[in-house]
Amino acid sequence: MSVEFVIGVLNTSMSAIFGASLLALWYYQRELGYIAILVGSYAVRILSFGSLYAAFALDMLALRMAANTLILIATMLLSIAISKRLRIRPHYGSLTAMTAISLVGRGFFLLVQDNLPMRAAIINLGLASICFVMLADLATRRQRTPVEQLLFAQIVIALLSFAVRPLTFLISWIGPAQSEAVYWIVVSISDTLICSTLAAAIFAVIAVDVMDRFKAEAQIDMLSGLFNRRGFESRAMPLLARQTGSAPAALILTDLDHFKAINDRFGHLDGDKVIRAFSDILKDKAPRDAVVGRIGGEEFAVLLPPGLAAAAHAMADTARSAFKAAAPGIFAHACHPTASFGIAVARAGDNLLALMERADRSLYQAKNDGRDCIR
Repeated sequence: MSVEFVIGVLNTSMSAIFGASLLALWYYQRELGYIAILVGSYAVRILSFGSLYAAFALDMLALRMAANTLILIATMLLSIAISKRLRIRPHYGSLTAMTAISLVGRGFFLLVQDNLPMRAAIINLGLASICFVMLADLATRRQRTPVEQLLFAQIVIALLSFAVRPLTFLISWIGPAQSEAVYWIVVSISDTLICSTLAAAIFAVIAVDVMDRFKAEAQIDMLSGLFNRRGFESRAMPLLARQTGSAPAALILTDLDHFKAINDRFGHLDGDKVIRAFSDILKDKAPRDAVVGRIGGEEFAVLLPPGLAAAAHAMADTARSAFKAAAPGIFAHACHPTASFGIAVARAGDNLLALMERADRSLYQAKNDGRDCIR
């Protein structure tokens, strides 16, 4: 198998297959925007390998330089995609500087002082530096998932490959006449391995992200945008477990007053408007770390994290007042919906069920006391 075959057929076709597969994934999972950047990375990689193949076939040094530039850009895009996926601001400045320094150094050792080993060292050092940026981003995750560990390992292998490749020129038993050919063989084989192994790790990461997204959607109430009962409980129980005697959690149960009458009188579409309006107010008024859910037709729950129990009444009253003020503008009928609230502060040893039972009794008391109040 010749170097030209590996570069022109194997590497290019592999990159095309991986790129097309990523494009298909992005078409169905556009919410995962980093996939589109990965598509761009593999598209540039195709151009890089294609340019390198043409450079060998036509013996054109300019095409080799173009291939070097494109592989740096493809690796930059991979780094940006990883940052986006981790919700870290991409290191645009550092990546651009690394690429620019590599290209300037390559130009110097081409136009001023022709030296292939130095060009190879500079380009590979640039690629290794970009890999280091990716590893630094992944290292910010305190608890990496197994697929993130796999991606981390594959990037380490790629970094080591880039660092070792220029050493080909230092092997004593390879003559100067053969060193260039051996170097390009090493580049071709290592690029094949890097392309395929990184793609495997990337697809594993995407598969897990898609599954996590499906699981998250299964725990979201589509009408309100809040957690449904399953989603609320799965997040409330670990939050409740973090409480201490000096920093208890608190649960607010709230129920829309006379909601069945609203549905019966005005229809379910207007009832849905009330649900959405009240949900938006709860999300807006609840503390950042609170868990907010729609746990029944017109019943909602807000679990305040440990240490914020004292603020439960104030938060409930703010939400109640905001909803009452917004109610006349929800729809054009002479109906001003209100909500009742029940609060329970967690005790030592409380589980979620016990806390919900006490909050429900408080809510029942608010209903008996005339509604549109807090107990």
